Amino acid sequence: MKLILGIGALLILAGGVYFVMMGSDKKTEEMATGETSTTTMATNETEMAKVEKVVVTDGAYTVVATESVVNWSGKKPLLEGYTNNGTLGVTEGTITVLGDTATGEFVIDMNTLDVGLTAKKPGQEGKLEEHLKGERWFNVEAYPNAGFKITSVTERADSATTFAYDITGDLTMKDQTHEVTFPATIYTNAEGQLVAEASTEIDRTKWGITAGSGSFFDDLADNVIDDMIALSFVLVAEKN
Repeated sequence: MKLILGIGALLILAGGVYFVMMGSDKKTEEMATGETSTTTMATNETEMAKVEKVVVTDGAYTVVATESVVNWSGKKPLLEGYTNNGTLGVTEGTITVLGDTATGEFVIDMNTLDVGLTAKKPGQEGKLEEHLKGERWFNVEAYPNAGFKITSVTERADSATTFAYDITGDLTMKDQTHEVTFPATIYTNAEGQLVAEASTEIDRTKWGITAGSGSFFDDLADNVIDDMIALSFVLVAEKN
């Protein structure tokens, strides 16, 4: 087959999947002042209409790291509104499309883990980032990279119009690998770039990340941290 494509942002990350793509400063100002955003919305819809999605042709593609991102999000489920999110950088990757198959591998630099604004603990983003990079969580000193390897891409019945596929692959973190499957939208844009967007959730404890997990520790009360981490990503790749 020839893939018709619509990640991401893994991040990915980003994704109930709790990832948020932030709007423009202008839109933020309009929301803050209560001004109507009708004009802005109309402009955005017009721009979206200009996005050209076409068949991804056979060939090898190289991920453009500066245009790709993985988003992540986690929460304390017993505390309303207690959600933290951020991003991770994709350092390299390839995608190969050949007939009815597609394969690919991507490398995520865990040292690029970034924490967004924390509503519950403003000003503590740096402390949380240090915490997540530490031994109890991702231990980035010992495991500086994570990776994802595509093992199969399956067309959906309506892929020709929705650009939607199901991707199965192996996610490796902290030297542990587990299979994940998630829906993705993949396409070639007007610039001739392959774009892949996806979102999913993973159970972090499968990779040995058990800090704050109610599945492993008692008496955590409302400090329980959800086992599920939301990931979404946007990958952009140039044809070789």
